[in-house]
Amino acid sequence: MSVLHAELRKLLTLPALRGTALLTLAVTGLLRYASGSALGYAQAGFLVLGVLAIASEHQAGGQIRTTLLAVPNRLRLYAAKAVALAAAAVPVAVAAAAVDPPATAYLVNTTLLAFAVATLVRRAVPGVLVTLGAFFVAGPLLRSRWPELGAYLPDTAAWAEPRDLTAAAAWTVCLLASAAWSFHRRDP
Repeated sequence: MSVLHAELRKLLTLPALRGTALLTLAVTGLLRYASGSALGYAQAGFLVLGVLAIASEHQAGGQIRTTLLAVPNRLRLYAAKAVALAAAAVPVAVAAAAVDPPATAYLVNTTLLAFAVATLVRRAVPGVLVTLGAFFVAGPLLRSRWPELGAYLPDTAAWAEPRDLTAAAAWTVCLLASAAWSFHRRDP
């Protein structure tokens, strides 16, 4: 069995991830029905999804140690984890974004950003607090104080120009690179 296949199977069998995905879709559908717009709030579910995908392995009795015994090449493992998460997030993002490709890409990007943050902090609660705080507190505060900065924040891209999607992707690439380096260098 390939590393990617094993990681995808692991993600799809985690009850917390399935529950988060279903709850995100339900709340997004309800908000879309009630207000016509739900993408801003859908981000929260995708942030939690990204955090749980990696943090659950670090917390649940050190499952990451077992995974590393099976796949000692940490960079290969981390890449497989990220690709598996993206693959698992795509169908949920398509449904949540109502088949809007830029919004779908943004939600998958958001999931990977949260995955990178959770890799760096290695715990679910701090990972969720950091990502939700950045997207729902720090981002809006920074935009209200310095509106010109908004285009360069990762939480703005869902309703902005392609330049902003590039900025959001750049945040994710930088965080994933830092997280991969950290994952490669740190003890489990």
